[in-house]
Amino acid sequence: MVTEHNTPVCVHWNGSIIMKDDEVEYSIPPSASLLISNDDGFNAINERIVEVCAQRGFGEIVSIHGKLPKYKNRVYVASRLWPIHDDDTWKHFFRLAEREYGELHIFLDARRTSIVQPQISTYGGGDTHNCETFHNIHSNDDGPSTRYGGRYNPHTVEHEDGPSTAYEEEDDPDYEQFSGNDDATTNSDDSDDAHDTTWADIELEQPYVEPANRDNETIAVGKIYDSYDLLKEAVAIENIRQSRIFKTEDKHVRSWKAVCIYDDMCMWHIQAGNLLNTNLWKVKKYQPLHNCRVDYKRARNDRLMTSKIIASVIATKVHVDPDYSIKLVMQDIYDKFRINVKYKKAWYGRLIALERRFGNWEAAYNDLPNLLLAIRESNPGSVVDFQPKPTNHDGTYEFHRAFWAFKASIDGFEHCLPVVSVDGTHLYGKFKGHLLVAVAMNANREIFPLAYAVVESENTNSWSWFLEHIMTYVVRPNRHVCIISDRNPGILSAYQSVPQLKTSQVSKRFCLRHIKSNFITKFRSTELKKLCWQAGSTPMVSEFYQTMAQICATNENVFTYLNAIPRENWALCFDDGRCYGILTTNLSESFNNVLKGCRTLPITALVKATYNKVVQLFADRRRAGQMWRQAGFLYPQNIWKNILERSQKRHQCTIVPHNRTTGIYSVSIRDSPPVTVNLSRCECDCGFWKQNGFPCVHAYATCHFLEIIVDHLIPDVYKLGAYIRTYATDIMPMHDVSAMHDTGYVVILPQSARRSQTGRPQRTRFTNEMDMRPSRRA
Repeated sequence: MVTEHNTPVCVHWNGSIIMKDDEVEYSIPPSASLLISNDDGFNAINERIVEVCAQRGFGEIVSIHGKLPKYKNRVYVASRLWPIHDDDTWKHFFRLAEREYGELHIFLDARRTSIVQPQISTYGGGDTHNCETFHNIHSNDDGPSTRYGGRYNPHTVEHEDGPSTAYEEEDDPDYEQFSGNDDATTNSDDSDDAHDTTWADIELEQPYVEPANRDNETIAVGKIYDSYDLLKEAVAIENIRQSRIFKTEDKHVRSWKAVCIYDDMCMWHIQAGNLLNTNLWKVKKYQPLHNCRVDYKRARNDRLMTSKIIASVIATKVHVDPDYSIKLVMQDIYDKFRINVKYKKAWYGRLIALERRFGNWEAAYNDLPNLLLAIRESNPGSVVDFQPKPTNHDGTYEFHRAFWAFKASIDGFEHCLPVVSVDGTHLYGKFKGHLLVAVAMNANREIFPLAYAVVESENTNSWSWFLEHIMTYVVRPNRHVCIISDRNPGILSAYQSVPQLKTSQVSKRFCLRHIKSNFITKFRSTELKKLCWQAGSTPMVSEFYQTMAQICATNENVFTYLNAIPRENWALCFDDGRCYGILTTNLSESFNNVLKGCRTLPITALVKATYNKVVQLFADRRRAGQMWRQAGFLYPQNIWKNILERSQKRHQCTIVPHNRTTGIYSVSIRDSPPVTVNLSRCECDCGFWKQNGFPCVHAYATCHFLEIIVDHLIPDVYKLGAYIRTYATDIMPMHDVSAMHDTGYVVILPQSARRSQTGRPQRTRFTNEMDMRPSRRA
């Protein structure tokens, strides 16, 4: 068993850094692995890295960077490069990266020494990324660096992201791994149940050739364009930059000529022709200079800036971020061309860019059955259900619902905590619809995706259908599970209509954050909001009644409102440990938040995104589990950190034995009132042990007093073996969708799912109290 807190470090060099969907990755596997202590400073780490590199013939280190997590609204969204050059930058990197990833990734710009020694790879296997499979964007944002001979000199590296004091630019959520503290009840109404939401680097579709950057493109005689549309687009952009307007003077099948709109006084013109038997167009004559004066009244409008040109201008950004907002589209067009485009034109421009990249929305619904079939046939045991509705035309069906769950996720759930968080969210693309997701929590208390569905809306029928599929195909028969959800009317009705949900093996819990949010909307009191959260999150029954008495004394209507909700559905102390201390639907909401960009895409691209991400997630976490096992850990990283924290706090406890035979002890922390610990029943009056399924600090102190190891009190679901078994099932490559057997019918979208084509496209979701981020004091 490991006796100190060591953190694995993957050291990469001799390759290239890759930015893939805002995620920092490396083109080859780690060149070396280290185990470091959290007490090690930068100089000690630097010495070890230099020593390891020198052994492999790399004696010159130009720069050191790390993979640093980025957060938005306390949710992990991406990663970025972080320059490491002194103790301050190292400590900031270590604190955030170790907490988020459980392991550190360091990238070196290393050079071989003049005497090249044979290089022996120490990488011992694991899962790697095939760079030919993924579309990678190589980052050129590392900035200048200073090269010198010998060892790495931290003082000569230029800052990539500003000085090291600018740490406040990043969200820095100090998450608790469990919902309650050992020696005091948490009063925070913003606590998160899981801090691992590494779903931002979603691979969407391959292969893909990135659109050409036309920012500096020039037109010249002899230049060839792939199509007439691209030629005309390039001419339009060039004229937009000059605040000029052109018109087509002559157009035939194989020739095109355009002149300035003031052709009687301007010499600008262009003439191009089609190359025989191809789609290529070649510029034959070109006069680039306008000798007319700019007519700002006519040229400043967006006449030439069509939605198709907007799509071409923003193509790269839409590929990187499909959720690229309309306001940013409008701002980018203004910054580049000083043209104010209308919202609707920008909306259609983004729509065209998404369609060029991810396919046609209408065609996607027709391709969906074959895609789901490919998932099932390539990974037997996966569950897919496509439900069309017949129309009045033979062979034509309307899309209704689709459900999919991967075999690897179904098998992995057997070794996760028996808690399922469900949530629904809007689709933001060309058509209406809702995405329903089910998410669990693994042995490391990280997000584990289970199942997905696209439905017409969040109503009783759709939620009943989705939850029935979860209980039938995902949850093993006779296994007790706790389902956490908001109080959506469709979900509440499903609880009463689905037979599997009415049995004693299913516990239902409502998200405490949603209760608090609805509470604030109704009563608008910050003090009562805190009391509501305190009542729902305390693991102690006595504190619950005490808090409810305070609420009643403050506002009797609030007391009545909360009492109307069954307390076992929202108060942690009456949960009997079924929810493992998970108070909210943060699991599924965080997953939905990261999938937000994919929710703007055609449905087939959305399904492929979930498949590709699960593939990558399993590979990454399988490798992490093996690394922890090789390092001697018996528990996953986050659980081991909690064990260390409780072990350190045990020294603050005073233990009084009452009955050694039955295992009853009295434990107090400093001046706090004593609590009773019953080791034989795995209980403590603080409530934490029972509600979280994990020994509290009082139990650790008692075991230390008795000189016994606490390991036998930790459930198997929290151990490293369960974590590794969670990701044991392989996810096989998906079969070619085009090779699937034709279904023999056409799938169309119902008219009710089509968005209005008149007026400005409306926002599909409005913010409430839950979306408001609390302000920070300087």
